Amino acid sequence: MTEPGPGPDPSPDDRERVRALLGREPQSRYEVVVRDAAGDPVVLRNAPFLDDGTPMPTRYWLIGPVEIRRIGRLESDGGVDAAEAAIDQGELAFAHTRYAAERDAEIPADHTGPRPSGGVGGTRTGVKCLHAHWAWHLAGGDDPVGRWIERRLRSLHFELSDESMVAILPGGIVHAVPWGPANLTARWLADDDPPHPAALTNALGTIDDHLDDLEREHDLVGSLDGAPTSFAGATIASLVRLEVGLDTPPAEHIIDRATAEEVFRLVATEAASDRALNPGLPSDDVDRIVASCCIVLATMRRFRLDHVTLRSDDGG
Repeated sequence: MTEPGPGPDPSPDDRERVRALLGREPQSRYEVVVRDAAGDPVVLRNAPFLDDGTPMPTRYWLIGPVEIRRIGRLESDGGVDAAEAAIDQGELAFAHTRYAAERDAEIPADHTGPRPSGGVGGTRTGVKCLHAHWAWHLAGGDDPVGRWIERRLRSLHFELSDESMVAILPGGIVHAVPWGPANLTARWLADDDPPHPAALTNALGTIDDHLDDLEREHDLVGSLDGAPTSFAGATIASLVRLEVGLDTPPAEHIIDRATAEEVFRLVATEAASDRALNPGLPSDDVDRIVASCCIVLATMRRFRLDHVTLRSDDGG
């Protein structure tokens, strides 16, 4: 997104595009304040009244179709209630006050008659519409709900089982990948000890191909780069034990990209008998730990992640 701008008079091209995005003629003065990378309007800043004098409480209006879809998914997953529960109510009330004050500052001092009321989305308390909060946040507003949305939209979590991994994507989207540590090991990593380099490349490529499908199927290409990412489930606790060298792993452990690459090289080049001697690595996961490293590392490479969080079910 760009910085808020430009001026108050939309160009003919902007007027035509806004009309197309809204599906109707705008009913008030506005300016385009946020655009996407291609220059398409994403957020409008509205005048406090419609052309017929009707109060317009919503100062910032989300019209970008990609952003509307993303926020719609989040709302359909219970995002309104979740945001309201997560945000301090005093902080939220103050945000509504700031929003209303900015809007009302444009109302002439001698105005008589009905006036817009409420804060974000026309409400005085709580959370009414995530679209309105996201629009204000994108336009540079100091909005705690907007910050909460940003964290939710960019978070990514993988839950591994033996033969699959379930991705919880931004907005609560669930996507299943049919590969886990057990079947990835059986398919590519069980024939040689240690695994042949070509087999390791195939295992990494298999995961990368499915992550590519995940991005494209859900229209998320590029948007997951650098997203806060976590892993849990089968063998993840064992990966933490291996990394920290402890039988009892912490509940959460952050591993950076360089360390993930180093751990992968360690387990991928050792024979199973040597791998079993690593402190903390359970005997049941000596074979599957290579596949687990492949899954984590392929994900970090695909989404250009500097670090990920490994969650251990039995961590203290």
